[in-house]
Amino acid sequence: QQCRYYEVDNIFVYMVETYINGNFETFRRLYHELNKDARRDFMDFLLSEVEPTYWREILKQTI
Repeated sequence: QQCRYYEVDNIFVYMVETYINGNFETFRRLYHELNKDARRDFMDFLLSEVEPTYWREILKQTI
């Protein structure tokens, strides 16, 4: 649903790019819009598809 609303192919990729570009507030807002299952899927995506150098900082933004 978020993919259609934000007109992106993959909301998780969009969220990571948003974070990397320094838009931390936007990233936090996007994360909090996800339902519980989508948040779990995002964590799986983060740990499997994103460079480990970003893990700690992105995880800190989610709490």
